[in-house]
Amino acid sequence: MATAEIIKTKTIDEVYDATDALQAEQAKHGRLRHLSKIKPFLEGLQGYADTIDTFVQVKPDVLALIWGPIKLLIQWAASLTQSIDALVNTAAEIGELLPEFKLMAAMFGNNEQMKLVLVLFFQDILDFYAVALKFFGLPHWRVMFEALWPSQKEKIKIVMGHIGRHTNLMRNKVRLEHLREEYEHRQRAFDHFEAIQKSNMRQEYNVIKTDVSPKFYDAELDFKKWLNGDDDSTRILWLCGIPGAEKTHLAAMAINFAISTRTIFAFLSHASSSSTTALTIVHSLIFQLTSDDEGLQAIVCGSNRENIKNSLDVAIEFLQTLLNSTGLLSIIIDGVDEIDLSEREKLLKKLFDTSTACKKTLILISSRAEHDISTILGPISATIRVDTHNAASIQIFVDDWAQTWFSAHDFLCEDRSEIEDLLAPLSLKAKGMFLYAKIMLRSIEELDNLDEIRNGLKVPPKDLDEAYGRLFEKIDRKSEIVKKKCRLVLGWISCSPTPLTLLELEQALVMTISNASRVSSPLNFVRLCGPIVEVVEDSIQFVHFIHLHW
Repeated sequence: MATAEIIKTKTIDEVYDATDALQAEQAKHGRLRHLSKIKPFLEGLQGYADTIDTFVQVKPDVLALIWGPIKLLIQWAASLTQSIDALVNTAAEIGELLPEFKLMAAMFGNNEQMKLVLVLFFQDILDFYAVALKFFGLPHWRVMFEALWPSQKEKIKIVMGHIGRHTNLMRNKVRLEHLREEYEHRQRAFDHFEAIQKSNMRQEYNVIKTDVSPKFYDAELDFKKWLNGDDDSTRILWLCGIPGAEKTHLAAMAINFAISTRTIFAFLSHASSSSTTALTIVHSLIFQLTSDDEGLQAIVCGSNRENIKNSLDVAIEFLQTLLNSTGLLSIIIDGVDEIDLSEREKLLKKLFDTSTACKKTLILISSRAEHDISTILGPISATIRVDTHNAASIQIFVDDWAQTWFSAHDFLCEDRSEIEDLLAPLSLKAKGMFLYAKIMLRSIEELDNLDEIRNGLKVPPKDLDEAYGRLFEKIDRKSEIVKKKCRLVLGWISCSPTPLTLLELEQALVMTISNASRVSSPLNFVRLCGPIVEVVEDSIQFVHFIHLHW
């Protein structure tokens, strides 16, 4: 579309027609701008066009490259007062630099050096157009004009420097070595500017930044509508359910499903709840969104950082500005119920405001169905109750786990068949709680005796509370020294404000139990305490925060 508009414009008169029409339109609305300031630039271009026409028979398409872009830029920039002023002022500055082409040509005649200088000017004109067209061609340049235009102006100043140098070439006796130097200087200047600009912006940006299963979603119509992004009723999707229903896993899987859109997310944890606020979450979303986008980073660098740092209202408004500068995008927040009640209330209300202000932003929230969360999200979201929809997913999980487990144990055929029968009702007994199924499976993971396995599965606990009760009864039946170790480990994990590493726990146990100074051999904490704990990287933690209540 833009190319067609450029090619259609072949003369200066067509540009003046466009500026006259724009002046008349702006006068109706009391927004008359000083477009006459652009006259020196247009007259300079006219002199250039006449000069090259003297030397060579210029094709209309070449003239279109001179007149078409400036006409299009004026039309694009006119939608914003600041932008048309900036464009006109910049063009006026360039116009003052352009030489009197006809006079220079008459003085120096039709020689090869003069033609080469004119080629340099043609490159300068196209360089200016390229910078401006790229900027005004951005989909949402209006919302980020104040932040991004200064960097564009700096790049245009590089072009203006070239024009000044090339004007001096025309006014002095030109030799071929001068021209060769100018071509090399032009390329070096652009390369240097690009490198410095990227380096400076990246450095500033980093300083600011520092201070389920597929089958589940395949069956959910509301999720498909949400992913599509064209139904207002599902632009906010709420995954809710009981603890241990694997909401976090489903939220993570949603990121994989949303591969056709950009996705930013926050997975909130009980361990960090005291330091997590609505503002810190918004900050995280802002920096995820801008981390790989230099245009958006420039907006961050040009913003009032102190206000964004300290005010939730300012930060969310800034996030909305960024979101409206991108295409379709997904925000996924898991564990909203894990943070302070007042903070999650502020966060949810701001996310709703964002959904209203940013029509191309999809929001998925995962949490327990707490009363305050239900009050806010119930009327404004499409809701999927996870624990009433995941029985099939739990069955798949149990089947996959069993196959892996059987492959590591050489059970007799009849014993394996009996174990499969004992595992069959597990997905129904779980009542939508993945955590229940995990605990039951991990409780038999280290067993290889059919009687022990039978005792563990034949009369399964009726609920999660009873399952935990059995685990602690099992710990109580251990020897005194082992029981003491278990209680110490569970107590330290419960009380520690940060995850404890395996080495820290091993050293603490050695010093507490035997007053020794070194660890003789590594300890298997999962085998010691059972399926209550798990090792993540080099740290040990509870499988679920609900264990803290025990």
